Amino acid sequence: MLALSEAASRLGWALPNVWPAPSSVLRALYDNPDVLAMHTLQTLLETGLGLALALVLGVAFALALRRSQALSRTLMPWLIVSQTIPTIALAPLLLVWIGFGLWPKIIIVTLFCFFPITVSTLGGLREPQPLLEDLLRSYNASGRQRDALLRFPAALPAFFSGLRLAASYAVTAAIVGEYVGGYAGLGIFIQTSANARALPLVFAAITLSAALSVLLVALVGLAERAALRGRPPVTEENV
Repeated sequence: MLALSEAASRLGWALPNVWPAPSSVLRALYDNPDVLAMHTLQTLLETGLGLALALVLGVAFALALRRSQALSRTLMPWLIVSQTIPTIALAPLLLVWIGFGLWPKIIIVTLFCFFPITVSTLGGLREPQPLLEDLLRSYNASGRQRDALLRFPAALPAFFSGLRLAASYAVTAAIVGEYVGGYAGLGIFIQTSANARALPLVFAAITLSAALSVLLVALVGLAERAALRGRPPVTEENV
């Protein structure tokens, strides 16, 4: 694909002001390391903090819903309805309420990532078979012990699936927040470069944002393999 794009640009089939050659994008990356690094670090900071907050809140919310069926029946419909509201529509309100600092972007990333983590973790916590629950109860295991010995291990694959999905959203969410208002970040850089018709810089920032997303998903994959390495599946046959 890169070779075809380069050939199309050199042969005049693709206009430089519409689709820049990959070589010009690489040159833009090479010629602007300082400014691109500054904007990338800002976006990475917003992404990391927002994803971490979504992780803590998502797991805590899933545990609360797992422990209380009444709470689950009450809040789950509202949680699902909340996903029908475009998060980008809330971004201007957050800027009015909180300002143009770091927190609006962190909250937007959290809102993007909270739902997949919560739903996946809740599904995993509900996965263990009743026979295993009865076995632990027969040993007088408390609720926390059943969580640590049975529910948490059984929920890990589902939890990491939700976390991987959230990680793929996180960078995009940070850039959406920067579009609405901000002073630094890849979203701001893309906007200013597009306004200046500097398409190689736009594509350079897009390349960096895609690389950050791939990096986050890869890190989640590494954490999943480390957490699940050597762990037999929790089934009734292993009792």
